[in-house]
Amino acid sequence: MKRMQVGFGLLEVMLALTIGLMVLVAASQLFVSAHQTWRLQGAALRLQDDARLALLRMAQDIRMAGMFGCLRLKPSDFQDPLARQAFAQPLVIGASSLELVVAESSEYTGKPEWTLLTDCHTEALVRKGAHSQTGSLMALRISRHRYELRGSTLQFIWGQNAQPLIEHVRELNVTQVDAPGGARVDLALTLFEPTLQLEQRHQLSVGLRNLGSDG
Repeated sequence: MKRMQVGFGLLEVMLALTIGLMVLVAASQLFVSAHQTWRLQGAALRLQDDARLALLRMAQDIRMAGMFGCLRLKPSDFQDPLARQAFAQPLVIGASSLELVVAESSEYTGKPEWTLLTDCHTEALVRKGAHSQTGSLMALRISRHRYELRGSTLQFIWGQNAQPLIEHVRELNVTQVDAPGGARVDLALTLFEPTLQLEQRHQLSVGLRNLGSDG
């Protein structure tokens, strides 16, 4: 009488190992693919957030360019000849740069380049540097803001101060468009993520409100 054999043979063990290895390889490939997709999505979102913040900040200054109080300024209102020249051209577009003369909000630190003192009725005077409100004359802080692409960094420059806005910028394009419905500035930022070789282009159009109000 023959004894019954119990257990797995060599063929069954090799087959099980092969199937297990195939499952493991498929699972690892799925994990790598999911991880790569997660990294790409995260990088894309970061680029979008960076571009949105930079474009909105530039758009805010573009809307404020040329806003110099309630009165139309005359040549006699300027004590500083450089101020008159700057006020006459409050928006200058260069190669990968944008320069604006704007009324500052309280968020900017340091001294303004000029102060406009006005009562919004009959009197206006542009003086160099910072000045406080006097009597019925309110003080409007005005400075030159510049956005410039240096290498792959978009810099924000005002006065003697500078700060980086975004890293990994491949291109900055600024174009002024004179359309029948009103002039506008078209902004375009091309950003890249060097590790993942990801590139994005973001655009924004901003209407010009105040140009020509300086006289």
